Amino acid sequence: MLGDVAVAVNSKDPRYTHLVGKKLVHPFIPEREITVIIDDILVDMNFGSGAVKITPGHDPNDFECGVRNNLP
Repeated sequence: MLGDVAVAVNSKDPRYTHLVGKKLVHPFIPEREITVIIDDILVDMNFGSGAVKITPGHDPNDFECGVRNNLP
């Protein structure tokens, strides 16, 4: 969780559309903001919660999401 920089959701998922672009507070590092982004390639809205935390330095799929969304 320390490397998380965003939470991705699917653009077609009505549960999260109102949160896109909003900032979340990191649970361990309160001064770090986590942005809610859209990534339809990575997020399957019918699997799990439909929201995926993104850690570009940890996972190849997250890295690609970071490149697509200009994440740090």
